[in-house]
Amino acid sequence: MGKPKTTILNANHPNSRKTKQLIKTKHKIAFRDKKKYVNLAKPSLLCEKLIWFRDNIDNTIEQYTQDTLSLLIEKYLSRFDHEASIIKARHKDKGNRRFASREDVIRHTIEREREEYNTAGIEVPNILEASQLLYLRTWDGDIKYLPNIKIIRFRCLNRI
Repeated sequence: MGKPKTTILNANHPNSRKTKQLIKTKHKIAFRDKKKYVNLAKPSLLCEKLIWFRDNIDNTIEQYTQDTLSLLIEKYLSRFDHEASIIKARHKDKGNRRFASREDVIRHTIEREREEYNTAGIEVPNILEASQLLYLRTWDGDIKYLPNIKIIRFRCLNRI
């Protein structure tokens, strides 16, 4: 019969070495879990973006050019315009800011993506290649097939 394990609840003193060791392991586990969930969220955001592009590409076009891809990205950047105008109309009618948090999220997302597009380039699927365009059209939206899609950084063509 061994000695019973010490937990935070039955440790003797809050400043004891054993209590500090237990607290340290709890913090380490919490940090590890938080990092795991953040890393799980990144592919799902990219997956949502790729699903939007899959649903909005023109099926009559065999291969996209840089100009048509630029137009598609502009359409992607303006995807929240309708929702933002509805929220603004509600603010005008009632005077309260009921959907202020959603409006802020939309505004920050648009600003961040617009800045990314104008400076370093926005990550989009490589639909400039016909084979990648065909694969994106047939892709079912599953995250496990995400590495098969080539991602490129596309920058604004007519920067000033």
